[in-house]
Amino acid sequence: MSKRRGIGKTVGWLFSHFVLLLGSILFAAPFVWLLSTSSKVNDELYPPKWFPQIPTGVVESPYMGVRERPSKPAMVDGEDWKRLAEPVRDAISEAIQGYRGEFPEFYEPFLSNSEWADAVFARLLKRAPESLFTETDSEAAVWFVDSVTPELAREVFDTVYRRVALADVVFYGWDLSIEKPTAGGRFQWRVVEGDAEIVDRPEGLDRPAQEIRYSFHGRGSFRVETILPIGIALEKLKKVVVSNHCDRSWHSISATVELEGRKYVSAQSAFAGTDLWQDTTWQVESEDDASIKMKTWLRLKAAGASEFSEPGKARVTVEYRYAPHVLAVLNKYTDNYRKALRIAPIGQYFRNSVVLVVLNVIGQVVGSSLVAFAFARLRWPGRDVCFYLVLATIMIPPQVTMIPLFLVFKELGWYNTLKPLWVTSFFGGAFNIFLLRQFMLGIPRDLEDSAKIDGCGYFRIYRSIVLPLIKPALATIGIFTFLSVWNDFMGPLVYLTDQRLFPLSLGLFALQALQGGAFSFGLMMSASVLMTLPVILLFFSAQRTFIQGVTLTGLKG
Repeated sequence: MSKRRGIGKTVGWLFSHFVLLLGSILFAAPFVWLLSTSSKVNDELYPPKWFPQIPTGVVESPYMGVRERPSKPAMVDGEDWKRLAEPVRDAISEAIQGYRGEFPEFYEPFLSNSEWADAVFARLLKRAPESLFTETDSEAAVWFVDSVTPELAREVFDTVYRRVALADVVFYGWDLSIEKPTAGGRFQWRVVEGDAEIVDRPEGLDRPAQEIRYSFHGRGSFRVETILPIGIALEKLKKVVVSNHCDRSWHSISATVELEGRKYVSAQSAFAGTDLWQDTTWQVESEDDASIKMKTWLRLKAAGASEFSEPGKARVTVEYRYAPHVLAVLNKYTDNYRKALRIAPIGQYFRNSVVLVVLNVIGQVVGSSLVAFAFARLRWPGRDVCFYLVLATIMIPPQVTMIPLFLVFKELGWYNTLKPLWVTSFFGGAFNIFLLRQFMLGIPRDLEDSAKIDGCGYFRIYRSIVLPLIKPALATIGIFTFLSVWNDFMGPLVYLTDQRLFPLSLGLFALQALQGGAFSFGLMMSASVLMTLPVILLFFSAQRTFIQGVTLTGLKG
């Protein structure tokens, strides 16, 4: 009998822990998704996957790399997929090679590359009838081969052909002037250092450019430069925009601009993290760097005199620095965080949130405890009626008092300041007052009487006796207040218009609005992670105090 009872306890213990573990996984899933999405680039978001892609260590370029491999359609039987996938892929590869004469010459080394066939296969699967996979190998292959056209093959080739290429350079002035000396495809890039070679690609790809073939086997970087005519004076030069195609290698990219005998070097690096065309902007350091506007540029800082001083011309140098596999992974997984911290004034938002949290926590702890002490330990006419009135305010929806409060604060001249978001906390909160009053009622009267005999006044009793005994309750109030203020969105939205005063909650909304059409979910998720981390750290550091406070609320006497 005792043996069965012991087995039952063991089974119950295992079951309870299994349920707790399962619940932990379910509750942690949203945060895992948030964390993984913060490390993704936009083309990894669909189809959705739990974990971001891991960069490969790229040492030589160009190379072939596929974004999405062919996968079994949902309604296709697994055995049919295993039977047909390989023959169909081989048939597609043969069909591509059959168009050899219709492709540019530089396609030749890649005609039999399996990555190209995989990408075409994945593209065709999106419109392939599912009934194909119940037919024979040859019948299924015929449909895919007939669907492969030279136009489709070229279109897919441009998505899997990973390369570094440079095209236009545009100069912008502070007076809104724009100069595009490379208009018409007159590119003049040349290699000045490193194991690299420049090849003109006027056809066969999505746009004319100068392609760079590089190898990092011997050196850890290469540099290319171009010398261009420019009519913008040095003091009026605002930014330089370089149109470049990346190879998804996550190597770092920096720039140097030399004009009128002065040199400017990039203080912030870009990364070759996409396989698409992008316009990388480097802007000369100015007051804009300290502003609250969305910073879509990388900063150029002055680096003294330059040996290049050709009148009416500027020299632009772009350097690619090798990122080993581990560093490439680190660059990818931290890129959205770096962009969020650079693009938006996250530091300013964070400071505003901390100021509001500190003032509100102090206000609620001090204000609520004083009011609760008056209700719990002092005797005065109408005390119970006033206490019931305070409790009644809990039932009033905040939407009812929002407009009257707004009008009051506006008349006080507090609109577009932080005061409406923290001053009222020093008057206490109804629930916090109730909670502390119940704690204080449990403190023996003998302690108060002894203090009075020793000559203590009410404030000394409150400070020296009551507050030390209700520390768990005060900690609970502090934690709840922190969470409420840290996540508050409606209050700042109503009272603030100056972006310099935004807390993190409203700053993330501003970041989303400022991105406009270039909205990046990865960027938003990384900013959200930065906002969530303080809450997680608070929970793990204060969980013992928090649990103690919640436990003591259920004790009597």
